[in-house]
Amino acid sequence: MNLTATIKKYADQIGGTFTEYDELKCIIVVPLKESRFQTVLAYTEKSKVSGKTRAVLISKVSDTVNGVDTHELLKVHANFDFSKFIIEDGQLKVVATCLADSASEEEIKFMVQEVAQLADQYEYKLTGKDIH
Repeated sequence: MNLTATIKKYADQIGGTFTEYDELKCIIVVPLKESRFQTVLAYTEKSKVSGKTRAVLISKVSDTVNGVDTHELLKVHANFDFSKFIIEDGQLKVVATCLADSASEEEIKFMVQEVAQLADQYEYKLTGKDIH
């Protein structure tokens, strides 16, 4: 599966914005309800666990985790289909991953939408703003 091609096709389908960095990395700006948008970075990398190529879809929620109840986030992300919260470089993010070779286009589309919606939902819940 070509992740970049799948993301570009999906951006065209939903009226989103697509930006390609190289053959391994791109960004999709996903339109959401109430004229909101969320940026999702998509890239492939070699899994440190299996050694296989995995697709990574990630979106920033907050620039800091100060004041965030991380214990509560761990509890709620157990209900997500593909996504989970991570803390990376002091920032709270939503990420979904899968093995690139076994994922279908429909699964990738669903994952993009889930990451965007959850990141936007929690960004608004934590900050009251549409930042990312």
